[in-house]
Amino acid sequence: MRLPGLDACGAGRSAAIGMVAAFFIAAPAVAAEVVDTAQQANELSNLSLDELAQIRVTSVSKRPEGLNTAASSVYVITPDAVRNVGAQTLPEALRLAPNLEVMRIDALDYSITARGFAGFESANKLLVLMDGRSLYTPLFSGVDWDQHHLVLDDLDRIEVISGPAGTLWGANAVNGVVSVTTRSAFETRGLLAAGSVGTLDSDVRVRAGGSLGAHGAGRIYATAFSRGDLDRADGSSANDGWEGWQTGFRTDWLLGAHTLTLQGDLQDADIDQSLGFGAGYVRGGNVLGRWRAPVLGGAFELQGYYDQIERQARGIHDELRVWSVDAQHAFDLGRHAVVVGAGYRITKDEFRTVTEPQLLSPPRRQVDIGNVFLQDHVALTDALDLTLGVKLETNDYTKAEWMPSARLGWRISDRQFVWAAASRAIRNPSRIERDFTIAGLVEPGLMGSEKLIAYEAGYRGRFTEAATLSVTAYLHDYDELRTNEFVPGRNPPIFVGNTMEGRTWGIEAWTEAELTPWWRLNLGGSILRKDFDLKPGSLDVAAFEAAGADPSYWLKAGSTFRLAEAVDLTVTGRLYDDAPRLGASGYVGVDAYAEANVRLAWRVSDRVELAVVGRDLLHERHAEATEQRRSEVPRSVYLSVRWTR
Repeated sequence: MRLPGLDACGAGRSAAIGMVAAFFIAAPAVAAEVVDTAQQANELSNLSLDELAQIRVTSVSKRPEGLNTAASSVYVITPDAVRNVGAQTLPEALRLAPNLEVMRIDALDYSITARGFAGFESANKLLVLMDGRSLYTPLFSGVDWDQHHLVLDDLDRIEVISGPAGTLWGANAVNGVVSVTTRSAFETRGLLAAGSVGTLDSDVRVRAGGSLGAHGAGRIYATAFSRGDLDRADGSSANDGWEGWQTGFRTDWLLGAHTLTLQGDLQDADIDQSLGFGAGYVRGGNVLGRWRAPVLGGAFELQGYYDQIERQARGIHDELRVWSVDAQHAFDLGRHAVVVGAGYRITKDEFRTVTEPQLLSPPRRQVDIGNVFLQDHVALTDALDLTLGVKLETNDYTKAEWMPSARLGWRISDRQFVWAAASRAIRNPSRIERDFTIAGLVEPGLMGSEKLIAYEAGYRGRFTEAATLSVTAYLHDYDELRTNEFVPGRNPPIFVGNTMEGRTWGIEAWTEAELTPWWRLNLGGSILRKDFDLKPGSLDVAAFEAAGADPSYWLKAGSTFRLAEAVDLTVTGRLYDDAPRLGASGYVGVDAYAEANVRLAWRVSDRVELAVVGRDLLHERHAEATEQRRSEVPRSVYLSVRWTR
């Protein structure tokens, strides 16, 4: 169900360019207990493939485990990889994941999804977390990517899971999970000053960190950014740029065997105009606390956060407040590694259109979501593991929902691992899907949850001394997907219902190889097939809109060269197949395209790095998204400098 005006936004970029110049004229020069963060940032680039395979991930089982034996299709984006490609934003960093479709719609919006359903409103089955804080918006069950900024210099890792993870993470972890983790304050003591000036996007970043007594560490940061106008198909400006700033802090404490984290952010951004609705903005903030301690022979974690956002864009004014608390306990019982937990989240929102008529009834709503889960990882033999889990989640829309899963992993050898899984996941209705109302035309309140049963099997390992490989095959069986239905015997009104069903299936794979000590290569991508139908008796008029418009395959490649002791060259490319035109659903399609990025970096000293980055170099401009309101992404270049002390 589309809201009129639920699309694009404003313009402008000069402020951040001026801030970059002013900052580097007067860079900061004080710090407590200085640490060479440049050396820390380069540590990962020195890891061998064996060491990379042992990176500890937590998103698959909610407890640390080696990447090489995680029974899921999981790809880890490292901070070194993000620096090598010169990504300026979180969505651009996510392009590195071969198991994600990343499509830029305009200067403000992206469609980011796993295993299909591409589109601004249909990409609603991917759960995104930042240090455990959910970035989900209840308006359309997706992510407003412009609201979530990250100083990528402070990144620890991004874990990208494709496939359902509802047993641990709950509703909306249907097609995947993106978990962004930032570095501890103990790892970011010292000073950082960095920025970029470009033909499209520019930014400036400042961070200072130090010790807090004998047992703590903290950091503060500030960043300002400008996102330039994209193009129209005829080469004229789309006038959709915007700019803003964000600041925040993080403190970490080691109190014996206990750890305590407190962090928070504030942000403000201006959108000059949005689809003719006038000036817009995004402002808000969050605070998060986390306590970890040994309890009853295991590891206990308690986390809570408060998040508040006020936004006006795409002709919509929305306000959202979230209170969330989660607790979990992980412990071992012989061959059993058990994780048990519970959580409760309250969201209070207000959504209204900038112009009459108002389209959501009621305009304000509180939704409570509670959950309990249990997962048992059983070592059947020294080489064979079985993981069984189940989550019970309740919400105000569809009441109780069960999400069970079973995963089997077999360590064939130290370097070969195969796995298989079956799981169930659900997606709760969004505010638009439940409360969209037009008197006499649209009746609200009838949509239930969307459901998925998924079957997966995969391999991960080293097939030579110099190369790793990960391959996953999957079949997703969906039921009760969103449709727009005529009320039987009445034409109109319509209502948002659940009469679409179908399947997606495919293969996703990636490999990384150390061809020489100075040359590393990676290649990955996905093949996707879809088959959807309407159930008998359906009176759908949306023409499979909720299934999205996806390419049948995509490939991503990257190559990093150490040209000299202090000079690195990184070349990345991506190839996307056609995305179909679905006229009845409003998708205009997009032609197949290939694009390439290049970054050349020079480490002037241990503390200073200069780089030049060329992005989307193969075409003057290109379209990525299938929506009618899309802009086209132009070729761009920027210069960056990074100083640490």
